[in-house]
Amino acid sequence: MRPSVVIAALGGTLALSACAPPPSTTTVVVPAASTQCIADQYQQYVGQQSPAISLPAGTEYRHYRTGDPVTKDLNPTRLNFEYDRSGRLVSVTCG
Repeated sequence: MRPSVVIAALGGTLALSACAPPPSTTTVVVPAASTQCIADQYQQYVGQQSPAISLPAGTEYRHYRTGDPVTKDLNPTRLNFEYDRSGRLVSVTCG
């Protein structure tokens, strides 16, 4: 095949592809399980020694001791239970 034919064929293909409509996109919106933080419902446990706390199914939470390394990712619906070194609940926050 001659180089001029190959170049002409490629040039024509590229020119036609520039006229093609952009690909359609689909946006999928997945509703969050909960869009509100419910930390205020657990404030009565702050100050208690190792309280037994029940959470609704599917609730995102983490518990840690003061000074422990935790990730800084923000999840506004996640409950954070912070305990001191003796096991007393220090705070309940969102994030």
